[in-house]
Amino acid sequence: MQKKRDWKIIYLLLNHQVVSLDLLSSLDGLLWLQSGAKVGALFKQHQTTVSRNQKKCAQVFGITLSKSKSQWKTQGDLTLLELEREVHQVARLQGKSCLRIEVNGWIDHPLFNPPPTGWIAGSANNLNDPHSLQCLKQHIIDACLCPLTDLPAESDDYVIIPLNITIEVGFTVLKQHANHERILDLINSLKQAQKRA
Repeated sequence: MQKKRDWKIIYLLLNHQVVSLDLLSSLDGLLWLQSGAKVGALFKQHQTTVSRNQKKCAQVFGITLSKSKSQWKTQGDLTLLELEREVHQVARLQGKSCLRIEVNGWIDHPLFNPPPTGWIAGSANNLNDPHSLQCLKQHIIDACLCPLTDLPAESDDYVIIPLNITIEVGFTVLKQHANHERILDLINSLKQAQKRA
């Protein structure tokens, strides 16, 4: 079964046109932040551009993006989209674009306003662990702030890194990125900023 999936992925990749960072950020931004206005502000795009980009992006991947019960969701075969997200996340980790952090309502905290260098900080309309963790696992965001008093359930997919600063928070990141230089730099810069405060 795995071999069949691998051949399908190879076929899709060979016959697929890569999408730009801006195009995918519009689609993924809506799924992450759940608001076109927030996506436009965060990614510095006009709201009509966000709408046009997400439609183009969905068309390239052969999926649909629709709103149901006030929540944006995708439908269709997401295999190619998931692979593209992984490629874009690697590009972000290599410094080709800003990394993304979900700050879960701490958007106005001095540590995130303005966001640390090389990062953009967003706070989704849907503030709950399953939503943030889903965005993390889907490579839509790169880190997620979580209160240490209310930790998400353990998983083989991610790790929780305590910040050891005066506020009782830590980061949830994908396990494979826990020791990445840019993730470690973020933690160090937040600790330094907290010392200066």
